[in-house]
Amino acid sequence: MEKRLALAIALCVGFMLFWGWLFPTPKPPVAASPAAAAGAASAGGDSAATPTITTPPAAAAGAPAPGGAVATTTPGTTPPEGSGSAGRPALLPAGAVVGNPDETIVVETPLATVRFAARGAQVTSWVIRKYQDSDGKPLDLVSPAAAKLGVRPLDLAFDDAATTKIFRAAIYRIEQKRVEGDGGAVTEVAFTWNDGAGASAAKVIRIPDSGYVNDLEVAAEVGGRPANPGIVWGAGFEPEKGDDSPRMGIGTRAVVGHGQAAPMHRYEVDLKPGEPWGEEGALPWAGVENKYFAAIFAPQGAGLARARAEVQTVIEDGREHHHLVFTLHAPPPLRLFVGPKDLDVLRTPGLGLERLLDYGFFGFVAKPLFQVLRFIHGYVGNYGVAIILLTVLIRLVFFPFMHRSQLKMRVMQENMKRLNPKLKALKDRFQKLERAAVQKGGAGARAKVRQQMNEETMALYKEEGINPFASMSGCLPLLAQMPILYAFYTVLTISIELRHAPFMLWVRDLSLHDPYYVTPILMGATMLIQQFMTSAAIADPVQRRMMYVMPVMFTWFFLNLPSGLVLYWLVNNLIGILQQYLVNKEADARQTAASAA
Repeated sequence: MEKRLALAIALCVGFMLFWGWLFPTPKPPVAASPAAAAGAASAGGDSAATPTITTPPAAAAGAPAPGGAVATTTPGTTPPEGSGSAGRPALLPAGAVVGNPDETIVVETPLATVRFAARGAQVTSWVIRKYQDSDGKPLDLVSPAAAKLGVRPLDLAFDDAATTKIFRAAIYRIEQKRVEGDGGAVTEVAFTWNDGAGASAAKVIRIPDSGYVNDLEVAAEVGGRPANPGIVWGAGFEPEKGDDSPRMGIGTRAVVGHGQAAPMHRYEVDLKPGEPWGEEGALPWAGVENKYFAAIFAPQGAGLARARAEVQTVIEDGREHHHLVFTLHAPPPLRLFVGPKDLDVLRTPGLGLERLLDYGFFGFVAKPLFQVLRFIHGYVGNYGVAIILLTVLIRLVFFPFMHRSQLKMRVMQENMKRLNPKLKALKDRFQKLERAAVQKGGAGARAKVRQQMNEETMALYKEEGINPFASMSGCLPLLAQMPILYAFYTVLTISIELRHAPFMLWVRDLSLHDPYYVTPILMGATMLIQQFMTSAAIADPVQRRMMYVMPVMFTWFFLNLPSGLVLYWLVNNLIGILQQYLVNKEADARQTAASAA
């Protein structure tokens, strides 16, 4: 009995450790040291790939464009061509060029609505048209904190803070036109600025009608010399409602690709103001993401890239709020992905962005599960119903293994129940011998008596044909389902198809927890019923109580997990109750037949 009790306790403790291993708190990579960051900054300030630029004629800062008028948008015209030396990038303007400070333009495509401002050549809004936020409004991937911080997407960043401030305050001339690209129609927006005194910049972005990957070119001069500015995405993404834990909901984080290795991440909540995190190397892509969307820069030029993530602080309602600002220094040109982390969408551009979907250690289980789930959804049109049908399918696959294991456990429980009086008599007899041995020979004699008792106990088990550990074999089906449980958790956490996917009644989003905790409580109740049915034949009351602890633990674990995962386990329990009923019925029939024989 003591061994079985110890084994039961060990299994429960092992299960808790196993759960912690399955659902670990992500450990952020170690931040680069300030010295390393400084070295990277000095190394990346002037890229060898940047073309040689000659100093333009001097003119007064902020002077009007040639002709005496302030340059304004002229739809349908091409970006201005540079008139400097042959080594000067064509997109950089010659002479003083200043735009209209109040000018904004909006680019409409079937997939996105992007709003640009002349000041800083910034993105003020990037709406993904096929998706809504938690309030049912069009989803804007530009955080409202960007305006408060003064750091918006496509800002330029230099190693010198004063230079960065000048370029972000510059008023750019904007020109827009429609062109035909390789994949169809493209809207090209060109931003140019030149203070006439050696500082100039240009940005050209081409936004396609049929995808989420944009082409981006950036060039700049400082003091008439070429510069390698970083391109910014600020200030992260706005957190979605229902993400109670930044890590559980995969809050905003910086992400950097490294060849074929797993991407590196750094959570916004793990960064401290004034302590940036950086990576340098041949980076295929880098940017920011949350669990459903991403803004990723993919360098297309040769040379090293330098990624940097930092948090900046906004004081609201007397509290500090941190927001992620990401900067990439890389040789031009760039490709910019701004869109959903949909597997089909991420695969299309061939940039390796599908690695943004991290299915974890049990990805070999999660990926087929997701494909089957999506296949079923194509017929039933409801992901909740698809989860139920997939659960039934999984139980059918596991049925032979689980049935044999549960039946064996039930038979052994009955045998142990029958054997329990003999074991009790054996224990009582040796307890008397142990007391007598202690009085005569001390601890050494007691150890010999205990060894003899263990030998006779095992001989009794062997004589009766009973495996003393078989009574706990019911834990094996549960452990066998752990990979599926974790895989389902991963699928429901990162698959954008399940974002805002309703089931029925109050369950309006299968990717979030049940707002009223009804399904977790029902799941715990059904698991308790199943444990009652499983442990009915266990003679030892201590073991039975240990079995009843499991439903309480699971209910607590599942309270804030996605309701789709709770639905899977609830249906799994209901099917398990039916299966246990059949097992108990067959075991009772066998016991009756054995008694009659």
